[in-house]
Order: sequence, then structure tokens, then C-alpha cells
Amino acid sequence: MNIRKFVSNKEDLKSKISSVLTTKDEDKFIYRLTMVNLMLNGMTASQLSKSCKETERTLSSWVFIADTKGLEALRTQKQPGKPSRLSIKQKEEIKDVISKDPSFCGFNVWDGKSLSAYIYSKYGISLGVRQCQRLFHELGFSLIGPQTFPSKDNENIEEREEFKKN
Repeated sequence: MNIRKFVSNKEDLKSKISSVLTTKDEDKFIYRLTMVNLMLNGMTASQLSKSCKETERTLSSWVFIADTKGLEALRTQKQPGKPSRLSIKQKEEIKDVISKDPSFCGFNVWDGKSLSAYIYSKYGISLGVRQCQRLFHELGFSLIGPQTFPSKDNENIEEREEFKKN
């Protein structure tokens, strides 16, 4: 059995973990701290991996990270994602354009397909239809679909029945 040699004091790590576990925090962070705490209290990675469904390597790496980099290194880091191909200035220009009538740009309606075509013709940037739909949402626009028949709240029942017939 391998015995870990700690860089920092093992008892200090235990006390820090105990204090963090009593506060409200991210679930994954608390889970990782709990696993590290169990290993510090004598469980081996192989024993713990069978019960918590984590690999021995993962558990050992969490202990190593806590020991060398500190407990905060076990927190899940926010992933920045892929940067936008459109600049903030371009997005502002697009917002101004789609606030206006689409016929000025040669389209019947502003939808994902027409916005994609507009962005490609104006900026030479190819965005998919779904990306453009997300861009509408990001810019504060929402899809308003046509009402297919008179509203149920509408008290004119005859008009509703006539609409259903046609």
C-alpha cells in the first residue's frame, strides 16, 4: 500500500475541509472535498472508488490537487466557451437593423435564415440558422408566432367555429 507524503500538514487539511463542508457551496466542490476527506481519514482510493463510482486516478488526483494547490483548486472552473465571431459593435449594428422593417434589406421577415444571409452579406461571417436564432434571443428579441385561430378567451364563439370549418 502506498503511503502519501504530504507537502502541507494533514491535520490542517482536515480542519479546512471540515470548515468548508459546513458552509453552503457548489455541490461538486463539496463532493470532491468529501472524497478527499475520506481518503485523509484512512480510506484508500481503491476502496472509495468502488463505492463512489469515481476512478482511483481521479480520487488520487483530487487529493494531490488539495495537497499541492489548496482546497479552492477543487472548485469547478467556469469554462469561457468559444469566443463570438461577431464583435460587440457588429451586434449593436445588427440589433439596429433587425429593429427595422426587413424589406429594407430584401427580406420578408426576420428569422434565423434571413439573419444568417444578412450577416454573411454584410460582414462575410457565416453563422448557422440556429446560431442566428440564439443571437435574436441574446439581442433581446423573441419569436412571436402567428395565432392560428381566434383565441379561446375570445367570446365570439361563432367566429371561432367558422374559422374551424375553413
